Amino acid sequence: KKMEKIAFDSWKYKHYFQLKKIHGKNIMVICLLCKLMVREYSTAKNSTSNLKKHLDNIHKTTELVARLDTQQSLKRPRGDDDKEDDDDDITPAANKKCSYMYAQKSFERKLLNFMIETIQPLDIVEQPSFKQLVEGPNTKVMTRKTLTNHIDATYRTMRTTIMVRLADIKSVCTTADIWTAHNKSFFGMTYHWIDPTSLQWVSTALTCTRIHGKHTFDVIASLIDEIHTSFSLGDKVVRTVTDNGSNFAKAFKEYGFQEEEDEETAEVDHNFGLISDVIDHQPFQLPKHQHCTAHTLNLIAAYDIHKHLSCTSSPSALYHSSIAKCSALWNKASHSCKAYEVIEDNANRKQIVPCVTRWNSFYNAVERVMSIEHLSIVDEMGVAKFKMHEITFLKEYCKVLKPLAMALDIVQGEEKCFYGYILPTLLKLMDRLQHSKVDLKVATSVPDAIITSIRKRFALLLDTEGKLFQEAMLAAVTLPMFKLRWLLEDKHEHAKMVLNEEARKISSEAGTTLPLQQQESAVVCADNFFDYHQPALQAVDVIADKVFLCDSDISLACMSKYPNMREVFLKYNATIPSSAPVERLFSLGARVFAPRRNRLSDERVEELILLQYN
Repeated sequence: KKMEKIAFDSWKYKHYFQLKKIHGKNIMVICLLCKLMVREYSTAKNSTSNLKKHLDNIHKTTELVARLDTQQSLKRPRGDDDKEDDDDDITPAANKKCSYMYAQKSFERKLLNFMIETIQPLDIVEQPSFKQLVEGPNTKVMTRKTLTNHIDATYRTMRTTIMVRLADIKSVCTTADIWTAHNKSFFGMTYHWIDPTSLQWVSTALTCTRIHGKHTFDVIASLIDEIHTSFSLGDKVVRTVTDNGSNFAKAFKEYGFQEEEDEETAEVDHNFGLISDVIDHQPFQLPKHQHCTAHTLNLIAAYDIHKHLSCTSSPSALYHSSIAKCSALWNKASHSCKAYEVIEDNANRKQIVPCVTRWNSFYNAVERVMSIEHLSIVDEMGVAKFKMHEITFLKEYCKVLKPLAMALDIVQGEEKCFYGYILPTLLKLMDRLQHSKVDLKVATSVPDAIITSIRKRFALLLDTEGKLFQEAMLAAVTLPMFKLRWLLEDKHEHAKMVLNEEARKISSEAGTTLPLQQQESAVVCADNFFDYHQPALQAVDVIADKVFLCDSDISLACMSKYPNMREVFLKYNATIPSSAPVERLFSLGARVFAPRRNRLSDERVEELILLQYN
């Protein structure tokens, strides 16, 4: 029996889609231009009009290239009576040539995906052993020049797709940072938005461009504005998240919205000047600025705690001697194979060496040292032996700092970490620190020192009368896993009032009237850090969406039942808490711009990084 013919097989734009399945009278395909979000599209077997409309509407800025190497014409659907004529028109040689071309094009597309996803050196396609591995009877490995042409074309298509998708998005959040490697600096930026259907974060890298000269505030400000303008973001950016560097802080101080700064930022640079001095000459305006919560907590862990322990007379000597012996152990394990093997055999795990820029790695390294069963093995490696009071101090240090390490892991998340996580995380962190003071013998002053630093560095955010607190509160209350469980009871009525007003505003804008309902249930949060066990409150509000506060469902899927709460959620959770995504972009860049690949052009480095990230 001959295979059934479908119009898609001979369509001139077939190469922009991938056939998934045939379902009844229709076929399901995936658009290869919509790589940022894989979606299936349906069209009839004897027509490709739906797919052509998709290309015309969604990818109208893409220059389509028609493939004329088809076996049939699409002037009309073919019937059974035409099959014999088709077989007569197509010679075996032409049929073989078309089959070879299809196989070659499919092979080149798969090879390109392999090169991008695995970040392979471009000259691998010219290696004889690689050709022997992947070439087949009907396929041939492309040259390096052809590969770079394909990379350029794919990059242009990706950029066009990003701009088309951005056209339909109302609110986005961007992150920005600078990365230096091999005497070159790159400015990276990512953008993020919440998918209105799934309520999950969607992330894309916008740029990883070379930055020349000094990283001054005006250079950074112009780059941010240039990137926002080139992607037509305009007023869509609700906030830009960066670390706490003085150059980024000053860029938004001079060119951004005038908002109050926290204490930690004020300490970074005291020479900002007045906005009024430059407002008349300001060529552009940056969006609102959000300091990276993870970086601020990292400063507390790496700087504030070190300063406290170094300046406090009682634990100062003990702290320095304990950390010095840990450092000696890490250095010995890094430079001696024998020492490394002794530790690995004793602990049954590899020794962690801390990273200078990541405090979490320091905590994990100290915790790993304390997990070694017999610390007497340090004698075998020629390292000073730990004394009992030093071991006691390091164990208490790990006990006190564990909640801070957990909080850092939470706010550094990307897929599930919304802006509403910040306040519950900070409040729960301070609560856990208070409880950690029990049974402490040496590090008794550390919990209070951390709490003091949190209140100082997050002073504006924790000010219950301030605007930042109100916004963060609404973001947290509309998260199903939190609602009102993270707030003190005396703050519940105020939170419900603010949420009720916001819901009324959205309801009036939508022109809907909601019926009254009430519901009661107990909720237990399953997260190890947010251990809320008290029952949810009864609903007493006049807006039906406020029944949301008593719904036992803590998944984001429950938001579909509360349209007004969903809109409040989308409005106040549009900012991500940290700039970790752009730092992950640079981690990926370290694999592309490696020491043996530093002859790549700046443009090629950017293309490879963005294609792999996206």
